[in-house]
Amino acid sequence: MPWTPLDSGLMTSTLLKEGPDVVAIWALLMASADKVGESVMTPSSAASLLRISDDRAKAAWLILTSPDPESRNQEYGGRRMVPTEGGKWFLTSHEKYQHLASRAAATERQRKYEARQAAKATKKAKTCAYPQCAANPTKYGSYCEGHERDAV
Repeated sequence: MPWTPLDSGLMTSTLLKEGPDVVAIWALLMASADKVGESVMTPSSAASLLRISDDRAKAAWLILTSPDPESRNQEYGGRRMVPTEGGKWFLTSHEKYQHLASRAAATERQRKYEARQAAKATKKAKTCAYPQCAANPTKYGSYCEGHERDAV
């Protein structure tokens, strides 16, 4: 199932000054975008989902498709979405934020992998290789100092 990351940069976006209808429709568009950043959402369907009038949704749509000279993303003249063939809408910053999210996820996966490997190495180093130690942990404990040299 495709997903679109919600970046904290939205909190300082010039989009916020446009009002709640614009922000809500933008959120719907992001949620409905496919893996390449296209949405089949229409102003009428957004209006229905948000329980607002079609006129309010169309006004918000116009803002999202108009140039924004103050936008951080000046691709497409600062427009947040542009029409594509087949009646879809392309979210202009989708690829950028997908890339950032996948890079962050990869970094987190690598951190967890390295932590698991370090834990395994620590556990392996502290476990005695001699069967009699493992068979009688109360006598020898999980780490047998007598066989310390041979454990690795």
